[in-house]
Amino acid sequence: MKHLKKIMSLILTAIMVIAMCVPVMAATVTIDGTSEGGVLQNHTFAAYQIFSGDQSTENNKVVLSNIDWGSGIDGDKFLDDLKGDTTYGSKFTNASTADSLAKVLGANANDSAFAKFVAKTAYKNKKGAGTSIAAGSANNLSAGYYLIVDTTTLLDGQAANSALLQVVGDVHIQVKTDVPKVEKKVLENTKYAKDGGYGSGYNDVADYNIGDMVSFHLIGTVPDMSAYETYYYQFKDTLGTQFDMPDTNKIKVYLSEDKKVDTTDEDVTDKFDITVDSSKPIFYVTAKNEDIKTWADKSYIIVEYSAKLNANAAIGQPGQENKVDLTYTNNPDTNGHGKTKEDKVIVFTYELDTKKIGDGDANKTLAGAEFKLKNADGKWVKVDNNSKVKEWVDNEVDGSTLISDSDGIFKIIGLDSGKYTLKETKAPSGYNLPSSPANEFAVELTATTANGQNWSEVAAEAYTDLSVKLNNQPGTVDSSKGTATVTVSNEKGSTLPETGGIGTTIFYVVGVVLMLGAGVLLITKRRMSAKH
Repeated sequence: MKHLKKIMSLILTAIMVIAMCVPVMAATVTIDGTSEGGVLQNHTFAAYQIFSGDQSTENNKVVLSNIDWGSGIDGDKFLDDLKGDTTYGSKFTNASTADSLAKVLGANANDSAFAKFVAKTAYKNKKGAGTSIAAGSANNLSAGYYLIVDTTTLLDGQAANSALLQVVGDVHIQVKTDVPKVEKKVLENTKYAKDGGYGSGYNDVADYNIGDMVSFHLIGTVPDMSAYETYYYQFKDTLGTQFDMPDTNKIKVYLSEDKKVDTTDEDVTDKFDITVDSSKPIFYVTAKNEDIKTWADKSYIIVEYSAKLNANAAIGQPGQENKVDLTYTNNPDTNGHGKTKEDKVIVFTYELDTKKIGDGDANKTLAGAEFKLKNADGKWVKVDNNSKVKEWVDNEVDGSTLISDSDGIFKIIGLDSGKYTLKETKAPSGYNLPSSPANEFAVELTATTANGQNWSEVAAEAYTDLSVKLNNQPGTVDSSKGTATVTVSNEKGSTLPETGGIGTTIFYVVGVVLMLGAGVLLITKRRMSAKH
């Protein structure tokens, strides 16, 4: 069983200790650790004193006596809220003072869920600004029991949590955060076969025909949610108007141990709500909290869907960028939300222009030539009134007839990189069909794309070049525009003899020969009759 997930604790996960010992002298608190792989130099904290008291020594242990409410808590409201809780309220029945509450906390210090509840309630009832604590350096605090709060204005990709902490001597706190991350991948259907850890063909860049269904994966990590009572987890996928909105009934969600979908993954689609904004198009996949909270032992949530590349698609650059981000709960005390950095993929499509000329003369353009186009799968293209690809059909007769215009040009807009066959079905008036076998021409359209997992999100670095060949002879291209041009030439038909010319002479000669032949035959028959 592959477990790629690294279970990390949330910031200052509600630490409670059994003993209420405190040092005679003031202590220092140092907060250090990592957030998204970096030291928490950009985080700020505040310490709110919950309990204060007199220090003394009993049996060689430093204890806190005469416990009273600290300067950072509204004690009466704090105690009322603790008693009013339907889950834990009964534990506080006999607590009426700070000292009696401290005894309850000490007696239940091994219950982590209880500790989180108390920390959250203390956060709700804190007062004042607290004592500022800077991350990465020692901070002086008088002895006591404190609520430590992350006061950072959280940026996207960050999380925070408060905690109850007893200051016992010099305290060093190692802080780590665990926030979800998200990636988007697109399936390259012909040019990319390697499995880069995402499933065969799934990467950052692809090219397709207009009208094709394009497959995507959204991949979110599952964070440690143990400090949260509820957890919000929402994919936001922005396709753009170049794609039709996917059929929401066909959007699937899987719980997986790795970044690809296979038959061992659990289908958890019913544990998510799927909503759409068709005008963008944008759709949202939102987890139902009661389900996602149980998934700490899994690594990834994968959303799988397909969307049609439509006639709004840009040809060549800049392609069709589309993206995903993930909104999640980042503070259990405030139910605040954070958002991940967007992750993008890009899809390209291209144009094939065919120029029809006569007698090999590039300046002699021919109108009225008729063609059909077949792909490598033996299907024939159908285009709309703007020459954009609509679909591919099985029978030649159902494919579109492509006719050269007055400039000798016909276009097919929205083609995938790949191999095709052009078949000329009717020559222009006065010209013969080409002598190519079956009047067919091999066309190879080749786009150079960066089919990997580390695309820079710069379109010009995803698709860099285009080339085209007709029967292995190179055509011309405009790579940026995504257009490729090939030229097909026709030869004139044979000219028949005119009346009064050599044609008439030939008929005369043939006629004389036939008459002479008839005369010889008649004479021969008469001689044979005389002999008998």
